[in-house]
Amino acid sequence: MASRAAARPRYGVLDVVALLFRELLVMVLVFVVLFALGAAAVLTLKKTYTAGASLFVGVGQEYVYQPRVGVTDRSSPPTAAEVAQSEGAILNSMEVKRRVVRAMGVESFQDGKPSTASPAKQEEDAVRAVSGGLEVVVTPLSPVIGLRYESDDAALSARVLNTVIDQYLTYRREVFQDKATPAIQTQRRAFEDELATADQAYEEFLRTNDIGDFATAKATLAATYQSIFAERMAVQAQLNQAAQRLMTLAGQQGRTPVEIALQQDLNISAQDQILQLRTQREDLLSRYQPDAQPVREIEARIAQLQAYVGTGTAVGAKEVRTGPNPVWVELETTRINAQAERDALAARLAVLDRQVTDLRARQARLTELESRNATLAGNREVLTASIREFQQRETQSRADNELVKAGADNVTVIERAQPPSKGKSLKAPLMIAAFLFAAFTALCVGLLRVFLRRGFSLPSTASRTLQMPVLAVAPMKGA
Repeated sequence: MASRAAARPRYGVLDVVALLFRELLVMVLVFVVLFALGAAAVLTLKKTYTAGASLFVGVGQEYVYQPRVGVTDRSSPPTAAEVAQSEGAILNSMEVKRRVVRAMGVESFQDGKPSTASPAKQEEDAVRAVSGGLEVVVTPLSPVIGLRYESDDAALSARVLNTVIDQYLTYRREVFQDKATPAIQTQRRAFEDELATADQAYEEFLRTNDIGDFATAKATLAATYQSIFAERMAVQAQLNQAAQRLMTLAGQQGRTPVEIALQQDLNISAQDQILQLRTQREDLLSRYQPDAQPVREIEARIAQLQAYVGTGTAVGAKEVRTGPNPVWVELETTRINAQAERDALAARLAVLDRQVTDLRARQARLTELESRNATLAGNREVLTASIREFQQRETQSRADNELVKAGADNVTVIERAQPPSKGKSLKAPLMIAAFLFAAFTALCVGLLRVFLRRGFSLPSTASRTLQMPVLAVAPMKGA
């Protein structure tokens, strides 16, 4: 039990401090060596110069979704912070860094010491150098992107950062360049060929069916049918009127005699004889007395003739001339005219009936052809609209590409990099770090030697470990 306890000495704080003082020479030696190495390494460091620049990125149309085909309603644009994140990713891409190296040359990143490695290896080393020195700062909720590049050459830092900006602007234009323009042109030409075929088929359809323009023909046919039908109804009404008039005239003519007495001479000789006898009586009265025999005889004869006339049979037709009845003749003339008018209206009605029948047949034929016409015309309209849409998009895409090439984009360089006038050095903090590291390492070495030492170096350690009092201390006997 005593030997096991002796293998594991128990030290107090004062024991450790006393033992460390015994290892002071070793600790100082370790400290000096490590600190000298660290200081030598720190003293070889150069000053670093950080160039800065800033960009403003706005929301451009490249961030708004636009369907290639169909409606042109665009989606809502992203926020400025989202755009800044996207542009920051492009800025920090390996392609931009590789373009910077190729633009400046790999020798710009070799500190004046040409490398003997392969060109690919030299380019990769230069790209890593750019990646190590470049910092892209994207502030949340801000459209401004900060750029920093750190190197041991102030002019190189500014030149690299400006080259990064230039290559980034060129690369982003290539990234957001509309590559659909050739495809749009090809599709437009295909639509034009299809439209030519559709036009040829539609023209052949119209020519085969003897139609100039289907819509015009249909509208004209409908208007003509309506006009002819209305005229037919009017002619039919006129024909019924003429037929009824002819029937009325025929009835009136049947009740009217064909001939009538045109002139009739009356027999009035008895009245003439009475007048003659009265004349003779007056003549006799001039020679005779009223009661004379000749006068009485004449008066008797006058009385006899007057009695005869008073019977009503003394006057009669002496001579009668007959001829055609003018009323009948007028009725016949009117009847002939009415019959001619009726026949004319009947012939006109027959013509109108044929025209209505023809128009109905043509309308039925157009109705049968309407679906095919709608299909062919619809194809032409769709192709025409598609060609117009693709022409507009092609023109807009070409104009947008030209504007982008001219530099009209949503990125604005707020501040380009300038060579920094002051550099910064980490020698002081690194020297302190080297000092602390050397001191800590020396302390660790001293503690390691203390705790790995066998036996009891101090009486207090032996007393504490063996739990027995130390009565005397004798010097260690030499080997």
